[in-house]
Amino acid sequence: MKRILTLAALLAVLACPTTVEAEPLDLTEANVFSTVSISHRLPPIVDGDEMTRWSGDGTDLSEHPANIFIEFEEPTVVGRLGVVTNNRKDQIRVTDLEIYAKVDDGWALLGSVERADAEDFDVDPESVVDGDEEFNLVRFEVDLTAAAVNMLRLRVIGTARPDNAFPNIHQIYLFEPEAGVETTLLTALSVPGETDMERLFVRAATDQIDAPPTTEYDPRTGYLGYARSFMDTMIAKGTDIYGDTDTPMFVSILLLSSQEHPGIVLPAIEGQRQGDRAPFGGNLQHDLPLLDAMQHMSALTGDDTYREAAVAYLRHFLDNCARTPTGIWPWGEHAHCDFRTNTPGHNTHEYLGAPSIDFWELAWQLNSDAVTAHASGLINHVVNLNTFEFCRHASIMEPLPVPRPEDPGFLDFPRHGGFFLQTWAFAYSKSGDAQYLEWIEGLLDHHENTVLDSGLLPGCSPGSSRPTGASLGSTFSCALSMLESVPLLEGTETAGRVERIALGYIDAVAEQSRIANSEPRFTAAYGAGALAGSVMNYIHAYRLTGDERFPAMARAVAERYADLDESPEVRNPPAQVFGSIVNLMLDMYELDDDPRWVEAAERYAQTGIERLYYDGLFRGATELWYYESELWVSNLVYALVRLHTVTEETEHRVPYIAFQR
Repeated sequence: MKRILTLAALLAVLACPTTVEAEPLDLTEANVFSTVSISHRLPPIVDGDEMTRWSGDGTDLSEHPANIFIEFEEPTVVGRLGVVTNNRKDQIRVTDLEIYAKVDDGWALLGSVERADAEDFDVDPESVVDGDEEFNLVRFEVDLTAAAVNMLRLRVIGTARPDNAFPNIHQIYLFEPEAGVETTLLTALSVPGETDMERLFVRAATDQIDAPPTTEYDPRTGYLGYARSFMDTMIAKGTDIYGDTDTPMFVSILLLSSQEHPGIVLPAIEGQRQGDRAPFGGNLQHDLPLLDAMQHMSALTGDDTYREAAVAYLRHFLDNCARTPTGIWPWGEHAHCDFRTNTPGHNTHEYLGAPSIDFWELAWQLNSDAVTAHASGLINHVVNLNTFEFCRHASIMEPLPVPRPEDPGFLDFPRHGGFFLQTWAFAYSKSGDAQYLEWIEGLLDHHENTVLDSGLLPGCSPGSSRPTGASLGSTFSCALSMLESVPLLEGTETAGRVERIALGYIDAVAEQSRIANSEPRFTAAYGAGALAGSVMNYIHAYRLTGDERFPAMARAVAERYADLDESPEVRNPPAQVFGSIVNLMLDMYELDDDPRWVEAAERYAQTGIERLYYDGLFRGATELWYYESELWVSNLVYALVRLHTVTEETEHRVPYIAFQR
C-alpha cells in the first residue's frame, strides 16, 4: 500500500521551517509511477538522463488526462518544479499541466501552467535525434505553493498536437522554496474537470481500491468445478446485453463485486496497453481457449449447455460481426466487437496467435463464406503485391487499392506471416482455390529474400519501417504455423516447399536458442509473454518434427518451475501466467508420463485458483477487482479442464493448446 501523508506527519515537517537556499532535490529514492504509459515501465523522468522519457498514449487529454505520481520516502518540502519536454514536429508535447499534492484522501493544487504560457518556454537551439525522431528539448518551470508533501500528482491535460495527445516528459526537477518562504498547510479540494473515470484511474494507481478476498482451494469443488462455475457465470452474467440487441458473445470485462460491466474504461495494469483491450465489447481471439474448454466441459459432464453457448457465440460472430468491407474479422490484438455500436472496436487487424485447425473446422461448418472472406481479406496485409512485403497491421474497413501505394511503410513480423499462411492453407484445403497457393508462394518468396545467414528471419526486413536483426522467437512461431499447414496443402508442390523452408527455420532455432538457461518467470506483458507459454512451443516443435533437441530445452525450464514449492508473490501476474505453467506441466507429462509434472501442475493450478477466483469469476490478475479476457483467463480455464481429465483419468481427454506463439 502506498503511504499517504497524514496530518501528523505534515505538522512534524512544518515545525522546522525551511531557511536553506533553494536547491534541486534528490529524487533517486522517490517512487514514480503513472496512470498511463506507452512503455509500461516506471516513467524515467527522475533518472537524470534527459534523453529518456515518459510517453502518454493517443487519448485526447482534455477527455482523459494523464497522471504521473511522485511518492517520497519522507515528507518533503517543495517550492518549484522544472519540466523538460520536447517539440517534435514543432508541437510541444506538454503545454497544460497541473501539479497537486496528496492530502488525506484528496488533492490540493500547488501550481499550474497553461497553453498561453508556452510562449515563454525555453527551446534548446540544437535539435537531438532519438532513433528515427528528431526534436528540440523544451524547458519550463512552475512556481509551487510551498508545502510539505508525501506525494505529488502531475496532471497532464494538454499538448500542442492537433489531437491533444501523446504527451512526453523527459525529466522533471523539484526544488525547495526560496529562503524565508513559509510553508502552507494544505487543504484538499476537488480537482476541476476530473471525471469518474479519471478518479478511478487515480485511485487504482495509488492503491486505493481494495480487491475482493482470495479463495481457499476446495478439493471438493475440484479443478473442473471452478472452471464450470466460471462458465456458468459467463453464460448467466457475461453475455452481450449492452447494445440494441442482446447477443450470446461474452463481454471482455466484468466487475467481481457485481458481475456487471463497469460502464467506463478501467485502468490498464503494468505491461498492458489500452489499445489492446476490448473496453466495451468482446474479442473472439481472447475467448478461443474458453470456447474450446466449454465444448470439452459438455463432453465431460454430459451437459450440452456449454457446447451450445460456445457454438451460439461463434455463430453470431460469423453471421453478424464478420461482415466487414475487407472480409477481415474484428478480432486479435487490437480489433474487437464493440457491443454498444455493433461495429468493430478499433479498425486495425493483427493476429494474437494461431487459431487451431479444430477451430477453423468448426467455423467452416457454421459459416464457410465468412471463413473464405476472412482468408481472402488478409491480402490487405500485403503492401506490395510484387514482392509480398506485408505488414502485421491492416485496416478492417478500408481495402488497400490496386496498385498499392508507393512507400506504404510496414512491419513484417515473421510470426504474422505464419498466421496468414496457415489461414490461407486452411482456406485452400476447403475451397481448392489456387489463389491461396499463389499467396503462400509469394509469402515464401518474401521470406526467402530476407532470411539471414544465421537461418533466422529478421524481426522486420531491411525494407520495412523498422528493420531489425534476427528474431528467433518470431521465426520459431512462423515455422510452427508453417509445419501445421503442411497437411492442409497435401498433394501440392507448395506443401513440400513450406515444409522444407520451415524445417530450415526449426534447425536454426534449435542451434541458436538459449531458452534452456531461462529462470522461472511469473510475469507477462506486451512484448514479453509468459515464459512457460514460450517453452510450450518447444514441446510443440517436437510433436511436429520429432527433433529431440526441443524437449531437452523445454525440460530444463520446466524442471525449474516444478522444483519451486510455491509461486513468488510478484505484483499482478495475469491469469495467463498460471494457465501457461499448468499447460506446460501437462505437456511434459504427456511427453514422458512422469507424475511429478502432474504434482507441479496441481500446485500451480491451486495457486491460480486461490489468487484469482472469486464468486464465480476469475480476476484478470492477482490484485485486480475485475475479470478481463485480455489477461487470458481463458488460458487458465482451459488448463483447469485439461488438468481434471488427467488427475481423474477420464476417458475424454483435453488436448494440448498451441495458440499463443
